[in-house]
Amino acid sequence: MRRILREGFAAGLIGAAAVAAWFLVVDTLAGRPFFTPAMLGGAVFWGVRDSAQVNITFATVVGYTMIHVLAFCLVGIVAAFLAYEVELFPHSLFVVAVCFAVFEFGFSIALAVAAHPLLGALAWWAVAIGNTIAAVGMGYYLWRAHPRLRQELKEYGLSEEPADSPARADRQPVG
Repeated sequence: MRRILREGFAAGLIGAAAVAAWFLVVDTLAGRPFFTPAMLGGAVFWGVRDSAQVNITFATVVGYTMIHVLAFCLVGIVAAFLAYEVELFPHSLFVVAVCFAVFEFGFSIALAVAAHPLLGALAWWAVAIGNTIAAVGMGYYLWRAHPRLRQELKEYGLSEEPADSPARADRQPVG
């Protein structure tokens, strides 16, 4: 259990940092650094529903960042648990992949409903790219943290190996 919590916390920090860095770049290129966390924090803490009313303040940015990090740590813990489960039961990888797709879709719908008035200021493509960067970072970390997972997936033929490798010799078609 400690391993799952430790890995989940680390994966969550990686995901949160990746998304925060991505939106810092996007906001800075748009000439308004920290706008996204200020906008989302304003919506959460102050009920702001119009992006023109967003005030970029230290308290709002830090407060929202704390929520952001906590949410990613919770997602990271779930991801670490699922990585552990796939390590034990490699055939459950399909279920994990479907759950990930459902989670991403659900997140997008929740964002659209909760932040509808602010979505004009928060481009869908920026959110999609930020989520992808976070998922890749978190997934890579967990992939590296679970060498047994890689071996189990190879045994099930779910990892890339050359067709002529000795490990796949028993799975070659006859004929």
